[in-house]
Amino acid sequence: MTNSYITAASTPKDQAYGFVFTDCKLTAKDNTVDKVFLGRPWRPYAQTVFINTDIGSHIIPEGWNEWIDTRFPDKDKTAYYAEYASKGQSAKNVSKRVSWSHQLKKSDSKKYDRDLVLNGWDPNK
Repeated sequence: MTNSYITAASTPKDQAYGFVFTDCKLTAKDNTVDKVFLGRPWRPYAQTVFINTDIGSHIIPEGWNEWIDTRFPDKDKTAYYAEYASKGQSAKNVSKRVSWSHQLKKSDSKKYDRDLVLNGWDPNK
């Protein structure tokens, strides 16, 4: 399988958070899965953040795809894609990530604390 995506976020413009993944492990079943992107923007203000994620070798070095779309040009200028403390085979050289993605600092990653993202919502209640 090639040219697939983990995410295709469609975050509304004024929404504080899009997809936030914390403490995940991205794996592929076998070696036939070899060219997977962390995500692409389905809409202009897409947001996806991976925190403390183990990124397998099936994720390409660029990480993200701009998903050219004539209805929403320049999504690479409005979408927000970021990582913090990625680890694993495809996280060894994040300097190869697309230029419009972000590598968060520890202080930035605190914005993505579970309680903030979920705004106090508890799925167990």
